[in-house]
Formats: sequence, structure tokens, C-alpha cells
Amino acid sequence: MLTAVIIILGAYLWAGIPSAYLAGRYVKGIDIRRYGSGTVGTANVLVHVGRWPGVLVSLFDCLGKGALPVLVAELLDQSLGVQAAAGLAALAAHNWSPYLRFTGGRGVATGVGVVFGLQMFPELLVLAVIMGIVGRYIFHETAFWTLLSMLALPALTLLFGREAEILYMTVAIAAILVTKRLTANWDSPSREYHLAKVMAYRVLWDRDVREKASWTERRPPTTRD
Repeated sequence: MLTAVIIILGAYLWAGIPSAYLAGRYVKGIDIRRYGSGTVGTANVLVHVGRWPGVLVSLFDCLGKGALPVLVAELLDQSLGVQAAAGLAALAAHNWSPYLRFTGGRGVATGVGVVFGLQMFPELLVLAVIMGIVGRYIFHETAFWTLLSMLALPALTLLFGREAEILYMTVAIAAILVTKRLTANWDSPSREYHLAKVMAYRVLWDRDVREKASWTERRPPTTRD
């Protein structure tokens, strides 16, 4: 029992390390939360810090934060429930980092890492098709298709006959990601649209406005502004 608690707590403290924030600070000298979407994650780093920092942050958030705690729990002969709990703790810590006053990323890369760590390869293949091929390359709108893929994840676990612990975990992953979209980083909703419309945009498009470029390319005002 004590080992399980240490693993889950360790996963939380480890995955809370704000890799995207650190990349922004040390590579560009900026607070990534003041740029673009304001999220502490891969997509924002790619746009406002650079390609290679974004790639490295993505790999760390996926494999280091998401997969590693699950694999450590497995190597220490912990139950599937503990492995799933470690993955959820890592995802929650990435989204609401205790080191950044509970702001953070959106959790997509870390969530995928958790699925990878649990060796759910058929589900990963479906997610890659929905998010990568359909979302990115066909419709050029990954946010909406990421939402669909995460909502479909529990159904995929049923389709592939996964254990109950995995099913509950995937439902929790979907709930965490939708909650993060709604709350953003505790930012006040944009006044450009009615509150209900902003909340709908947050759930569907992961931003406060319909236009992607006007959101992802935002920068803090300068002294001239």
C-alpha cells in the first residue's frame, strides 16, 4: 500500500514539472502562458519558442511524464489499478502543475503517453488516425478531432476487451481533458462572444474564439501598445 502511494505521489510531483514553461524561459526568455493559447504545452512552444524545443517538450510530456510513471509502477509489480492511478496523477499534474499555481498544459501528449505506457497499441493506432491523419492532415483542425478521439477512447477499450480499471481510467482521462478545456488556465472568458458560446468554443476548439490564427498567434502587448 505504501509503495502504491509513493508511486502515485511521485508521478504527480514528477509530471508537474512544467517543461514547456521552462523551455520558454530558457530558450526565449518568455513566459509561455502570456503567448498564444496561454497553455503550457507542446503546441504553444512550437509556435512561440521553436520547432526543436517543441519536439523535445512533446517527447518529454508524452514519454517522460505520461508513460514513465506507468512503466515504473509495472516494474515494481503494482496492480493495474495502481498503474492507471499513476497515469491519472501524472495527467492531472501536467494540466494543473503545483509548481505554476495550478496552471499547465492541455494534457494531450501526456494522456497519449499514459495509453502508451499501458501498451494499448490498438487504441494508439486509432488515436493516431483520428488526431494525426484526419485532424491534422485532412481537416487541419486538430483540437476538435482530439476531442473526438479522447471521447472515443473509453469505447475503444470496450471494443478491445480491456479490463475494468482501464475503462475507468479512460473515462477519467476524457473528463480531465474536457475539464481542462473549460477552465483553461483560470483565464477569464473572452468578452468577444457570449459566455455560452465561449464555453462551447473551449470544449470544441480549445480556444475562446472561432478563428484559430487570432488565438494561437497572440502576444502580450508591448509598451507602444
